[in-house]
Amino acid sequence: MTQAILDTPEHLREFFFAMIESLPGGILLADRQGNLLAANRKATQLLGLDGCSLQDKTCWGLLSQKFNLRRELEALSLSGGSLLCEVQAANGGAEKRCLLISRNDLQSPFLHVAGFFLSLEDVTFPALMEMHLDRSKRFAAMQEMAEAMSQELKNPLGSLELYASILKRELAGDYDNERVAARMLGAVRTMHHLLDNFVTFAKFPLPQMKMLDMVVVLKESMETLREMAGEHGILMESRIEEGQVFLCGDQALLGQLLLNLGLNALESMTPGGTCSMGLRTLSIDREHDALVEIKVQDQGVGIAQENLQKIFDPFFSTKGRNRGLGLAIAHAIAESHHGLIEVESEPDRGTTLRVLLPVQFGTIKVNMQGRNARTDV
Repeated sequence: MTQAILDTPEHLREFFFAMIESLPGGILLADRQGNLLAANRKATQLLGLDGCSLQDKTCWGLLSQKFNLRRELEALSLSGGSLLCEVQAANGGAEKRCLLISRNDLQSPFLHVAGFFLSLEDVTFPALMEMHLDRSKRFAAMQEMAEAMSQELKNPLGSLELYASILKRELAGDYDNERVAARMLGAVRTMHHLLDNFVTFAKFPLPQMKMLDMVVVLKESMETLREMAGEHGILMESRIEEGQVFLCGDQALLGQLLLNLGLNALESMTPGGTCSMGLRTLSIDREHDALVEIKVQDQGVGIAQENLQKIFDPFFSTKGRNRGLGLAIAHAIAESHHGLIEVESEPDRGTTLRVLLPVQFGTIKVNMQGRNARTDV
């Protein structure tokens, strides 16, 4: 019975389209000239073409219009060619997706059927993970150096802090000298704080996981950041799109991550600018769990393209930027929560740091209610 059904041209056609519709990746089927013959639902979703007519379209015209490409499409002119493209998310959000487009030619000994198909695969998360692993390798060597440095400096720095405290107490009543001693003590404590960063980086603490409302954690961090921003004439805003965002994490470490990202943004700016910290939940697709997104945007000096992936390296700096461990520790905190950090920046146009943390860690899930966006200034 099955053989008889498949011998019918109409049923063969129906079977063929059911087959490409069931494939997990996107498929664009075309004839030799590139005229579009069929596209499965996954392809229209990845390209953001739901509801659009594909009649009388060509693959080349479709991709050229979607990605604003011309010469780059030559990579798909031969069988086996591939092209990596960025596309806006289909839901209209600001985040971008990475699509890998590959060509495979069709050849048939019967009826002189020939053409090709383009396969589309969302490789956003593998691409991010590859960059993430490269950073982790560089961190391993840096951690060994930081641990050795902290061991050598901790004892003499502790003695300096003790002597400066005694000197300040002995000079009580002598305003000028007491002020000098106070500055000495402040400088020693700043050095002690930097050393604590080295210790944290060298021997990263095991996260103490519990269910957290990230809205509460962010608001607590914003209180500190707003005070520091105000001292430098900068407006610090928070943009929270949900009433509650729950995930399983370490409250102290995630609070430190928010502070480090916020301080990094403020240090890059001049008075009169605006810096924002956003929080929302991203529902990706059926294949990926929901993510919590933390986005920090500044109007600072920006970062050159060649330095984008170096800013998370310990002790890396560009002219006019701090030499601390803020972003390196932020990266380590995100990693300890199975998350990622990505960066977008242009010189003189500001920087956006985007942290993606998985909502599900064990059995904890996010509360998806209350998604009315609001801005809390």
